[in-house]
Amino acid sequence: MSWTHLVYLGLLLGALACMALVDHRARLLLFSAHPVRGAVVLLVGTVVFLAWDVVAIAEGYYERGGAAMTGIELAPHLPLEELFFILFLCYVTLVLHGLLARWSAARRSQGRRVAP
Repeated sequence: MSWTHLVYLGLLLGALACMALVDHRARLLLFSAHPVRGAVVLLVGTVVFLAWDVVAIAEGYYERGGAAMTGIELAPHLPLEELFFILFLCYVTLVLHGLLARWSAARRSQGRRVAP
């Protein structure tokens, strides 16, 4: 395995790290007042989508990825990178949800102010 096989995995890990920094800065999910609840939601989402992938693989909808993969498989035709991709997808969705919820709450609170 050459270093080029690690590029995709490295990019996924870098994207996850960036999401963690956004989460940490804004205190939205894993760094919020309820980190266990956030971790459970993230874990459940990841497991659901991994199960979806396993079913799709079993039904023959897709097979193992391309040359950028490490070659490590969690199950037949399920590369290690897929786990991190799904984790990233769930994390970015939950962080975006937290940001939009905070923005929406701020907009609602501004609308309740009485003009002088």
